[in-house]
Amino acid sequence: MKFCSSCLRPVQEKDRKAIDIIKKEYLKDDCPWFLGYSGGKDSSALLKLVIIALNELNSYHKEITVIYCDTGVENPIITEYVYETIEGLKSECFNLGLPIRYEIAVPKLEDRFFVKVIGRGYPTPTNIFRWCTDKLRINPVKQIIDEHPKATVLLGIRKGESEQRDRTISKHAKTEYYLSQSGSSKNQIFSPIINHNLKDVWSTIKFNSFPNSLDSQKLGEIYKDAGSECPVYREVPGKSCGSSRFGCWTCTVVRKDKSISNMIENGYYELKELHEFRNWISKFRDNPEFRCGRRRNGQKGLGPLTLKGRKIILEKLLETELKSDMKLINEEELIRIKELWNEDINNPKYVENN
Repeated sequence: MKFCSSCLRPVQEKDRKAIDIIKKEYLKDDCPWFLGYSGGKDSSALLKLVIIALNELNSYHKEITVIYCDTGVENPIITEYVYETIEGLKSECFNLGLPIRYEIAVPKLEDRFFVKVIGRGYPTPTNIFRWCTDKLRINPVKQIIDEHPKATVLLGIRKGESEQRDRTISKHAKTEYYLSQSGSSKNQIFSPIINHNLKDVWSTIKFNSFPNSLDSQKLGEIYKDAGSECPVYREVPGKSCGSSRFGCWTCTVVRKDKSISNMIENGYYELKELHEFRNWISKFRDNPEFRCGRRRNGQKGLGPLTLKGRKIILEKLLETELKSDMKLINEEELIRIKELWNEDINNPKYVENN
């Protein structure tokens, strides 16, 4: 059963152009489509337009996979919103007969945040050592997409976000301004909302009430002008979260997590314990008393967290879990952490002191 698009408010010009482009590209070939969805404003606007476009077609010859990456340390308020939204979208798409499936990507056990930090002794990410984006967010999505020799990846990339972003878009763009090459891979990036500005994006979410599950009011309440989305796919080399704050509650790349601070001030008091843990560990990671005097390659210098330091972090995390009444680490991760501790204890090359 098709949804009556004509019963809604007239579609704004930029949205109509994007919808027509989506339909044109969808019908062009059999190349599988993957849409990176973070729950943020840009990916939400993109997903709305894709669903509207498909609903206007009479037949379908290929499936679209919407991928959300659950890093395991996402802001729990956002995670709850995303999972509820995906469940609603599944139902709507099924009832309309749309060829859209939803898949949750998760990092490999070895790459999960607390396995890296508490198990292996990685210091939490900094601007200099920003290991989190690839391990937690990019690689899990890429692993799903790379099962196909060639794919089209739909992303909510927009011009005008920064001069650097605009230069990169121009460098990798194809003849059609909304298509670009994905670095060294064979996949192409499709960005139907590339000419949307910030106001356009929010208008897309707000005034296109279909699909109902992408609720502009809920998303707006969560955002509170918190910032942009962490990337879900490496569209160009070198791109990372930077100042993006629609992401992990453990993020220590930024000096202060204003996003969660604002959310707590606006009534999300359940985040208070998590925020305190994040602030504590951002200082703890730099304490030389709990860092090895040699790196794992044998060179002198500030190395991994010591076993004592890692045990202190685990105790603090479990205490935070108890106080917040939230599940922050699972049994599988705890088992792997203890295994990694034993590996270091029994490794003659592992040295904690200078």
